Amino acid sequence: MAKRILITSGLFLVLAVAAVMWSTRHPIEPVYQGKTLSQWLEGHVPNSSANPPYNSAGWTQADEALRHIGASGIPTLVKMIAAKDPPPPIFKFLQRLRSRGWIKSKYRYALQRNEEAEYAFEILGTNAAPAVPDLIRIYKANRSLSSQRCTALALGHIGPPASAAVPVLLKDFHHPSSDTRYYAVSATYGIGGDPGIVVPALTSVLNDPRLDVRWNAIVALGNFGSRARSAVPQLLEALKDPGMLGAQPIKQQVEIALWRIAPEKIAKTLVVEASTPIIADGIITEAVDLVFKGERRTIIPAGKSVPCTGSSWNSEPLGPLTLYRTNRTTLQDHCLGTFEVIGLAPSQTRINAQVLCVVADQQIVLCARDYTHNRFLELRRLDGESTR
Repeated sequence: MAKRILITSGLFLVLAVAAVMWSTRHPIEPVYQGKTLSQWLEGHVPNSSANPPYNSAGWTQADEALRHIGASGIPTLVKMIAAKDPPPPIFKFLQRLRSRGWIKSKYRYALQRNEEAEYAFEILGTNAAPAVPDLIRIYKANRSLSSQRCTALALGHIGPPASAAVPVLLKDFHHPSSDTRYYAVSATYGIGGDPGIVVPALTSVLNDPRLDVRWNAIVALGNFGSRARSAVPQLLEALKDPGMLGAQPIKQQVEIALWRIAPEKIAKTLVVEASTPIIADGIITEAVDLVFKGERRTIIPAGKSVPCTGSSWNSEPLGPLTLYRTNRTTLQDHCLGTFEVIGLAPSQTRINAQVLCVVADQQIVLCARDYTHNRFLELRRLDGESTR
């Protein structure tokens, strides 16, 4: 009986070793300049452990090889990102075989292969879209912590073409593991998706116990612009968050997100026209034009849905600018007034500023932001009170 158990155990071990060797073998790989893709990728990660060193000539050459190979390398990358180390007993046995020279191949830990593949997907970006179904399958399989982490990041690197992964990622927004939540939110940040589905999910993690989960959710909401207006109440509440990421307070990131989503809710707004008559059924019926330094241009065209914004950039102190609403059908102009930015330091001869004209809540308003000093600026009317 004992002999039979020993034989069975030995047979099982041989089969296990064979399975591991089969699972770790490379698929037929594309070759560039005499080297396979996995050879180019060995040690090719964007950190100090990279070999060749990060940003060296050899590093750049490996990037070029990856771009040249392109989508034809996806089968290899999928296998690498799904790699998982064998169980410890089998791993030790394989190492013993290698030490005795019975196995010639060098073993590379799954973590290394996972991270190399993840970086490769970052380089390929949207060109790796054909890999999305396999990456979703690998993510759901959760073969290992590193495999799932790298797979989530790879989906984020692919961006909008990976939108099919969003429903799977959203399920992990409230996972017990903070790492799983973080990488699910990070991947969704890279992908985007339907704001009607993604914005509520991102809003739901603004109180997550982990700071960088909240941070990435805030940045992702900002990327949706005015389509994330449903999140404004929660973002305004998030202004009270005392957290810091590095030297930057989370409050500053919330302000940036609100500036992109609903600037009139956060900036020092000036009402240009209260109860404006140019909104009908939620649509702008007249264009809003801006005249600055003698140049006139349309910043909000007729036909846009409310709320909407138009912007003006300038690298000099923002002097007088005049707004008109214009009916293109009747060719009639209505001057809304002349305005200027105030609050600039006398020595501030050049700035990186943006003035926004916002049509929302039945009003036309102006607001401004100084990006050089990360602050909101005031505006004043030069020709009397606001139009009523």
